[in-house]
Amino acid sequence: MPTYDNNLKRTDIIKAAYRKIGALRGDELSPIQLSRGIEAINLIIREEDLRDTGLNVNLWAMEVASIALQANGFVYTTADGLANDIREIATIYYRNTSGDETLVDIITQNQYEALTDKNETGDPEKVYLKVDKHLYCQEMFIWPMLTSVGTTNEVIGTDGENYRCTMGHTAATINRPITGSSYRLYWEEGGTSGMTWVSGTAYTNGELIRYTYKRPLYDIGPGENPDMPEGWTRYLIFRLAYDLAPEHGIILDERKWLEIEYFKARDEIFPSTIAVVTDIHNKGLFY
Repeated sequence: MPTYDNNLKRTDIIKAAYRKIGALRGDELSPIQLSRGIEAINLIIREEDLRDTGLNVNLWAMEVASIALQANGFVYTTADGLANDIREIATIYYRNTSGDETLVDIITQNQYEALTDKNETGDPEKVYLKVDKHLYCQEMFIWPMLTSVGTTNEVIGTDGENYRCTMGHTAATINRPITGSSYRLYWEEGGTSGMTWVSGTAYTNGELIRYTYKRPLYDIGPGENPDMPEGWTRYLIFRLAYDLAPEHGIILDERKWLEIEYFKARDEIFPSTIAVVTDIHNKGLFY
């Protein structure tokens, strides 16, 4: 599965911004600084999400999710467990009941339409996401489809929520949801029929489609790691520092420097937003 560059949580980003303007005393934010930082960073995120440049430059975060496959099921919607906030799929894997994974091809509508036998049976090899402007109305088509599936066990986690097994294992304290340090390898939140978790029980997963996707990032919640590529982190830090600077008496020259830095960070994320230079240059000066 792919990994992401950013491991900074919301508070870390806010601290870094206050450091840029020399307003952080020690290593902890004051309650007022934290409150103001949260307000400012979420305003930035919403502003980016609403930005209409025609270049799809909205802020996004990476997420990993799965769908429990159904016997003779070839199309899945949010009613079947498909995430309701998919902006773009990055990777897809098919996981069998032994926990083995196989990379699945992501195909276009034209490629899906070119499949002559759409109800072919077998292990999934290709996936087509039927995109809709309303993210909760999208559909995922899986080809081929399975004729039988294993059982996916569900339990109630220590937080009272329902969790379904994504990797077969024998229950132990270390993998108990959600207090076990490795529970995320074996469980994910979801399902509706969880039983009491019992140590020593052999829990199983049915066949799954595991996928990594981009989702809209409207806010960063407390303690949340948005898993954004590093360029977004740098942009948010400098942009947040710029927005907070006037409240801390930062002189105009320093604020201008912060503005330049956050524009540079944004240009690195989306090179296509950089204005095309039309000046005529004398190449001889550079040789």
